[in-house]
Amino acid sequence: MRLTTGQSGKRILKDLCNSDYSTHLRHTRRGALVVLFVAFFGAGTAGALLAGGKSDPANGVESKTIVFIPKSTDVTYWLFLRKGAADKAQELGYTVQYQGVSRESDVAGEANLVYNLISSHPAGILCAATDAQALVAPVEDGIKAGVPIIMVDSGVNSDAPYASITTDNYNGSYQLGKKLAELIGGKGKVINLGITAGSQTGRERDDGFLAAMKESSGITVLPTQWTSAEAATALNDTTDLLNSNPDVNGIYSAAAPMAVGAAQALKARGLEKKVKVVTFDPSPEVIPSFEDGTIQAIAAQNSYQMGYQGVTMLDTIIKGGKIPADEKKIQIPVVIITPDNYKSPDVQKFIKMPSSF
Repeated sequence: MRLTTGQSGKRILKDLCNSDYSTHLRHTRRGALVVLFVAFFGAGTAGALLAGGKSDPANGVESKTIVFIPKSTDVTYWLFLRKGAADKAQELGYTVQYQGVSRESDVAGEANLVYNLISSHPAGILCAATDAQALVAPVEDGIKAGVPIIMVDSGVNSDAPYASITTDNYNGSYQLGKKLAELIGGKGKVINLGITAGSQTGRERDDGFLAAMKESSGITVLPTQWTSAEAATALNDTTDLLNSNPDVNGIYSAAAPMAVGAAQALKARGLEKKVKVVTFDPSPEVIPSFEDGTIQAIAAQNSYQMGYQGVTMLDTIIKGGKIPADEKKIQIPVVIITPDNYKSPDVQKFIKMPSSF
């Protein structure tokens, strides 16, 4: 069941959808890799967590550091969320530390990281859960220890977090499914490249896509391939499925890394003009395959606003305030990018990479 918001939540959603944060961002694709390397190698280690101000509750010293924990540090998508968090933190006088595991498949590593960060007592944590169940205990324990935690992008199976700000993954994947059905004429065979079965995001994007496919009786969907959001896995899975199913004419990718792998597999076999591809996330590594026609549609998330609003809510909690009940579960709609709207300013703001943090 999809989450809804009350009147106040709808007001926030309106602000999220109408906001233009392009003034914060500058980008050239040639510079994207430079930003990525800085993000990967400049993030530091958990031991340097409180560079912005160490917390010592026993002595009444308050931390001014907020930690953002992405699902992994090997995907550029998270840099948009990090930028939103950093911009709002600067406005409010906080420092944002960016700490995460290197691969989304490292669920245990993320759980351990949360525990390590909790022991340092940061002002607050924004966390994207790699696994909705495995992260329940660390998140609940952190909140019991007095560390405010808000989930962003992907939540946990618990009501303990102070708030959850995510994409409307079910509806976004449903829209992509309907678009793919249109592209292949409502008939054929489709590859389904998922994220992880344990991820809330992964499940919602799988459910929404499959719901759309069920509305086209002429389409057969192959079993979901859970890739842990890794391009190499998606490349291998797509290659194997193309070998065993030469009649495949469509591919759904639930995140950018799988689209990269799928596009590589299609181009290696000369099928990029025959098989239609739709995916989430207009990341820099995806855009070239969109521009050359290998990928036909992309669902763009407003991850910048997840970070921006997440820090806003953390600040409210840190200062003793409360999040209204109807604003605890926020879902942000996606924008479907196609060749027809690609050049519009409203779409381009989702594509420009952050130039600084």
